[in-house]
Amino acid sequence: MTFRDSWFVVLVPMPLAGGGCGGPADPRPARVAFEARVMFEGKPVADAVVVLAPRDPKGAAASGTSQSDGLVRFSTFGSQDGVVPGSYAISVIKTVVEEAPVLDSSDPSYDPLKAERQVPKSRELLPERYKTPAKSGLTVDVVEATTEPHALDLEQ
Repeated sequence: MTFRDSWFVVLVPMPLAGGGCGGPADPRPARVAFEARVMFEGKPVADAVVVLAPRDPKGAAASGTSQSDGLVRFSTFGSQDGVVPGSYAISVIKTVVEEAPVLDSSDPSYDPLKAERQVPKSRELLPERYKTPAKSGLTVDVVEATTEPHALDLEQ
């Protein structure tokens, strides 16, 4: 074995040996699995953003986006890692962005020097009060992991 070959023998096994040691314990607050189901006038709401705003100023917010059946899985620090137990006010937002008309050079009214920037229009699909946790009237106390989604039944 040459000197150059001995470096390979020494260096390659070291990362493998350190891989099983495990890192430091997660210093962040413990989380529990928590789900909600968003319904508006009895129908599931897809693509709504749901935010759990902690009532305790030292708490951690959680959020998630509803699936086609209205189900939301929450994330606090990472993807779907759950919710820190505590008391929360809830906001639910469902915004639709409509495509702005775009003129191209084949349109007779196209003038690149006078063209105004087309800003897409957006509109809310849920009542305004649900956009703000303090005004929504929606709250939840998360104590432990749940087996059934928390019902968020929204009305006009």
